[in-house]
Parts: sequence; structure tokens; C-alpha cells
Amino acid sequence: MVEKKFLKAVKDYNLINPKDTILIAFSGGVDSTVLTYLLKKFQNYLKIKKIGLAHLNHQLREGEADRDQQFCTEFAQGLSLPIYTKKVDIKGLSKKKSVESVARAERYRFLKEVAKKEGYNKIATGHHLSDLVETMVLWFIQGNKKGARGFRPQEGNIIRPLYNLTKEEITVYAKEKGIPFVEDSTNLSTDILRNKIRHKVIPVLKEVNPSLEKSLQVESYFLNLDQQYLDQLATEFSQKFPTKKVKLKDILELPEALRYRVLANWIQKATGDYPSYTKLMEILRILEKGGEKRVDITNSFTLVKTVDSLEILEKEQLKKEGFSYTIKEGEEVEVNGLKIRCFTVEDISRDLIKDEKKTVCFEIDGENPVFTIRSRKEGDRFLPFGHKTEKKLKDVMIDLKIPKYLRDSIPLLQFRNKILWIVGYKRSNWYPIKNKGGKKICFEIKEV
Repeated sequence: MVEKKFLKAVKDYNLINPKDTILIAFSGGVDSTVLTYLLKKFQNYLKIKKIGLAHLNHQLREGEADRDQQFCTEFAQGLSLPIYTKKVDIKGLSKKKSVESVARAERYRFLKEVAKKEGYNKIATGHHLSDLVETMVLWFIQGNKKGARGFRPQEGNIIRPLYNLTKEEITVYAKEKGIPFVEDSTNLSTDILRNKIRHKVIPVLKEVNPSLEKSLQVESYFLNLDQQYLDQLATEFSQKFPTKKVKLKDILELPEALRYRVLANWIQKATGDYPSYTKLMEILRILEKGGEKRVDITNSFTLVKTVDSLEILEKEQLKKEGFSYTIKEGEEVEVNGLKIRCFTVEDISRDLIKDEKKTVCFEIDGENPVFTIRSRKEGDRFLPFGHKTEKKLKDVMIDLKIPKYLRDSIPLLQFRNKILWIVGYKRSNWYPIKNKGGKKICFEIKEV
């Protein structure tokens, strides 16, 4: 029965093809020894070109870890299979991270390195049906969305040929065939969460549903189909958002099932970190709220929602630091990514002043006037072009839809305590051009 289920998984999920070279993640436990035995036994039948074992010594269990490595080496020699071993100080690498997550990351890093170096095109792990159930329950109670679907029989070049077998079936088979294996003493400790699930929670669930493994395997299969389709759609939509700034309406137009996936992909691409589901929930809640909102997404990046956009900014960019520079004819000032140049002209042309966001000119008397370029201050007022009365600068910036987080970094051009220009946005009604002839003071900006 075990061998039939093994071969059925290989066939149903197309796990092994002729001439495959397979590296087995080998711990020496019953799962990996039975997996090795089955692959070796059916090597010719499945037309496997090469089989090898890879063992990572985590150095976590004093005495046992080196014993396991010795067993693995002797087991491989008994089957005339090559084995690749490595010792890693997992506890030393863990620091503030969980030992289990670091061990898993190091194990897969090691497997991929060996596979690439030694020419194995597939990596086989001993994950089985009981592991699938434990994983689904464990992730589910921890609030991990992946818990509802568990792992697949094949993910990339990683295959799981024991996918149809329970732990009990594997253990009984090992004893019947006389396949040796080592026991991990920590497997019985219910202080470890996965073991608590295995020994205390799963038995209760099986009282409710004796066919628990089969039921969850079927559920996992269909949930993974849904996930693959939605992930594919999310990837296609994510390609439309290659920068750190996107239009809010483009995100809100997406169905909610795609919205959070696209946001997660976009954030990961911009910051290098995949956001937690708790963080994604926080972001989703602010999307349709009014005003500017912020969510810290990593230690270095903040997501800012404005009236019409979402933008990912480095926290350094959000620091409020005032600035003030002087400028006069013939000079340039560089501030916040803009180069502002002051120059004079004798005649004003329409082309010169057609875009007040880039170039403005003023009719100012006096020799060598000195201007100030500064950040905004409390109480600033501004006289919009064509108006006779001043308005609060803050209200003008709101009218211009300038995001709150940008307002302190926008340069203001000032002369004699009057703001002449919200640089890059709008000129004021102070010192307008009344005569085409005569010397005029102009300012233009270019991005650095």
C-alpha cells in the first residue's frame, strides 16, 4: 500500500521525469530514510539518473546532532549513495529570530547550494500527509493565511513524493522493511508548538473527523488552485506599478481579493520586505479614508496615502528640517532635488513664462536685489495671482492638492517678507510684470 501511494503521488503530480537527478533532504529520521529507500528501490522504474543525500547538522541537540550526522553518513555508504554534509551554528545565527525559522532557511539554502554545485535538478523532502495537516492547523491558529492551504506536492524544483502517506503508514513500513532511522528526542516535547499540535490537537480533531488527513488534503488541493490563479492575476496587475508611487484610484478599482495581493507585491518590490497580513489589513483600512494617512511598513520605509496617491517613502525623507538660502542674479541654489537659477532678461516673451511651475518673472526695482529661498513657517500667507487679498499658505497648498508630507520640503521664494512663488507650483500676485520692456528678474527650476 505504501509503495502504491508513493508511485501514485509521483504519477498524479508529475513529480519525477526520466533522467531527473534528485537530491534528498536527509535528516536520518524515519521520513527521510523511507523516502530514500523508495527512491532507490524504484530508481530504474522511474528512470532516475542520480540520487544523492544532503544532511545539515544544526548543532542544536548536544550529542544527538553529531550522532545523527554519523548515522546519515553510514546509511548513505550502505546504499552506495553520495552524501553532502555541513555543520551550522543555528543558535548563534538566530539571535532575535526563531530558531525554527532560521534552521529552515539555512536548510533550504544548503540544499539549493548543493543541488546547484553538484548538478541535481530536483530536491526531494520527506514531507507527508500528516505534516500537511499539522502545517495547516499550525498556520491557521497563528493567523497565517497560508495555513488554510498548506504546502503543495511540488513547488518549483522541490518535490514531496510522500504527499499521500501518513506518518503512521511510513513508520509501520520502515519497521516491516527493517529500514533503520534515528529518533529526535525533541519530537515528544509538547513545549514545542508543532509537537503540541501533533500530540494534543490533531487527535481531538480526528475524533470529530476520522478522515481528517484526506479531507484537508482535498481542501488544500483546491485552495492552492485558487491561490495560483489569484497570484497570477496579482502579478500581472503588479507589473503596472513599477515605481514607489501609484494612483489611489488604480488600487481602489481592483477587486479586494486582488487588491491586497497587488499591494503586497508592490511593497515587496519597493522595499525588499513582504508585509505581514496584519500590516496589509492596516493599509487596506486607510485606503478609503479621507485626508493624509501614514503606515510604517518597515524600519526604513513609510507608506503615505494622500488624496489621490499611495507612495512609499524612506523615513529620512519625512524628517522635518527647515532651510533658508539667499540668492541673487547669476546664482543658483540646490534644494530638495531642485536646482533654482536666478537670471535677468530685458524683454519678456510668452514662451518664457508660459509655465509658472517651471519659470516665473517679476518686475522689481533696485540694484542687485537679494531673495530668500526657505521652507514654510507658521503663519505664512500667500497672495494668489490675480487676487487682491492674501490667504493662509496652508489653505493654498490644500487647494493645490499638495500632500501634507511634502509641504515642509517645498521651497518658497521670498522678497521683502512677501512670498513670490511656491516653487514648482504657483506664483503670487506680488511684483507682476506691467511693462514688457526693462530689466526683469526671473527664476527657473530644473530637477537635479
